[in-house]
Amino acid sequence: MTTIASQAAITAPVSMAGRWPAVLALFLGAIVAWVTSGRSAADHRMNVACRRSPGRRRCPGEILASFEADGASISWHCPLCGDNGVTRGWEGTPWDRRRTKTSP
Repeated sequence: MTTIASQAAITAPVSMAGRWPAVLALFLGAIVAWVTSGRSAADHRMNVACRRSPGRRRCPGEILASFEADGASISWHCPLCGDNGVTRGWEGTPWDRRRTKTSP
């Protein structure tokens, strides 16, 4: 399953969106926070568990993520189950951990 998300998906109010979008926002936000913190430059492994449950069993994988060549997109994937996606428009969100923030 491939997920492509924009800033709107990450910052949607929980009350407006319900539980599933809130869980997705927290998952994508954790990926954005890790990659933008600079820690992912040398090591793409992060402390974000895979969200998938193939066959109703939780995937034990850990998400790998990094900036794409354009510097504005973050690609991520689970090496165990293949879940993957690209997040764009994360700049200026609460999860953006860069020292210099850009205006939306």
